Amino acid sequence: MAISRSIVVTIALGLGLTLAPAAWATPASETCAALAEARNSLYSMLHAKDKSARDALTAKTQAASIKIDSALARMTDAKVATDFKEVWNQFTATRDSEIIPAIYQGNIDDAKKIANGIQFQRFSRMWSIMSCSR
Repeated sequence: MAISRSIVVTIALGLGLTLAPAAWATPASETCAALAEARNSLYSMLHAKDKSARDALTAKTQAASIKIDSALARMTDAKVATDFKEVWNQFTATRDSEIIPAIYQGNIDDAKKIANGIQFQRFSRMWSIMSCSR
């Protein structure tokens, strides 16, 4: 009987520790994580050698964007969400209409210039608005 109880307790503790980080996540922390994921995927695209790798990274970037939009919709601080969304909309418009097309056209240097210029400024601004930790 004591052995079965210890197994149940161990399983319960393990399950609790597995689920605890999700319980601690906030829309802001989810936004920060997804923002980093979106930026990392985009930077990885700059080094991808073939179309299938770029396609996979584009999908990963879009999935991270969906996570950001979802987290923003659940934020209780309307000012933070509004301030972030203003920059986020500019960021995604530039990414989707300039950077990604440049990458697919083989204009990697042009894409890098934009990514390291205005997009880095926007990323830094969003990181600050959301109070993401480094």
